Amino acid sequence: MKKLILALIASLIFQFCAFAQLHRNWQDQEQEEYNSPSLNSSSSLDSFFTAYMSTYHVPGIAACILKNDSIFWEGYYGYANITLNTPATDNTIFNLASISKTIMVTALMQLYEKGYFQLEDSINAYLPFPVRTPTHPEVPITFKMLLTHTSSIQDNWNVLSQLYAPGDPTIPLETFLSDYLTPGGQYYSASQNFYSQIPGTYWSYCNVGAALAGYLVESLTSVPFDEYCKDSIFVSLDMSNTAWFLRDLDTSLVAHPYGYWGGAYHDYGLYGYPDYPDGLLRTTLHSLAKFLVMNIKGGESNGIRLLDTSTVRLIRTVHIPIIPPPWNLYQWGLIWMKPLWSDYDIWGHTGYDDGVTTAMFLRESDDTGVILLTNADGDQPYKAAVDRLFDEITVGIEEELNEIPTEFLLSQNYPNPFNPSTKIKYSVPQSANVSIKVFDILGNEIETLVNEEKPAGTYEVTWYAEQLPSGVYFYQLKAGEYRAVKKMILLK
Repeated sequence: MKKLILALIASLIFQFCAFAQLHRNWQDQEQEEYNSPSLNSSSSLDSFFTAYMSTYHVPGIAACILKNDSIFWEGYYGYANITLNTPATDNTIFNLASISKTIMVTALMQLYEKGYFQLEDSINAYLPFPVRTPTHPEVPITFKMLLTHTSSIQDNWNVLSQLYAPGDPTIPLETFLSDYLTPGGQYYSASQNFYSQIPGTYWSYCNVGAALAGYLVESLTSVPFDEYCKDSIFVSLDMSNTAWFLRDLDTSLVAHPYGYWGGAYHDYGLYGYPDYPDGLLRTTLHSLAKFLVMNIKGGESNGIRLLDTSTVRLIRTVHIPIIPPPWNLYQWGLIWMKPLWSDYDIWGHTGYDDGVTTAMFLRESDDTGVILLTNADGDQPYKAAVDRLFDEITVGIEEELNEIPTEFLLSQNYPNPFNPSTKIKYSVPQSANVSIKVFDILGNEIETLVNEEKPAGTYEVTWYAEQLPSGVYFYQLKAGEYRAVKKMILLK
């Protein structure tokens, strides 16, 4: 084994880039810095990630950059299974850890849109067993509290760590939650499973609360949570090789989780736990990219709408702006997090479990996103890797926009058809007074998107049509003597 590990490390070390940790580790939040390699080339990302793996003992990585609703760059490095010399590829199925919670909230908010519940409703109105904080039993726990980590439910790791076991969980989700949250239950502890603070007044990240939110999907629909997600999310987005349980996957494709200590890698094995909606989803990089594209596009992908745009905005609204350490480098929406440690204005989620560290983020300003999946413990500067991937996007976009065009040009909007927003790109080769207006099919002016002097360059503007009916619309560019009109279709 030792010779194999040395061979692995030797094969990964090439084109080193000098860098040290840039951002705080998720546990101790210690600030460090790195010098990133040159940007905007796949070779530089290759150098970054191979050095990253060698320095921080990461067996395997799958990473990608999303731009214009598709994968702009992707990379696979190292091994999914060290013992079998199985390389990480686009077929490798990674454990997502807490990124799984973003799928959970998608499922629950689909039911919210259908009127099954309101965010301020007491969860006890929808559960077969009552959940009350022992110190404040009169204060109801609401759906919103579960989704913002303010329910005063506490992760009791003396219990939770003992429930990790090889293979799929054998304790049903409902049984575990009832035994954990109700007096007399096998795992119940008034002082260890709950905080003393009033629900809704105290923030603390809570996996059990997220698992309970996932169980509410099951309770509301009478469909097992894993089956609901498959039918309402995975199939709709064509997310192949995606499942909550190992029994539904080809385990030869699943990346094994590893820790590193004593100069060697240690395989944790393929494990499970009963509170699975909070972190046990497994999928490939390509399938997770489809889910992220859906979120980038406001709840819709390839003509299939999973969430209304207004719901996506509600999820990615800051509901908890100030959080105590060590999580004070985040603001919180509904499950989704907004990191303050990043150089960029992004939303997403990270994941950490035994032998698993992951990250998934999107940037709303330019509809881009990044994903990082690894099968290693969390003592790695994944935040630096996230910003490094966004660096690649930013430099590429800036180079594109800063290039001086040679002619006037009005591009076709994208996406098209669209709902409810679309982007319009245009170029002017010299300074000009630019006007872009939108008209309906009868020629009535709907909106002026641009009306100002623009220096030479390439630009992009977004049109939001949430309040308008489906139909054909036209957009017109006037720049100096140049005129151009194109058609677009709003399809709700």
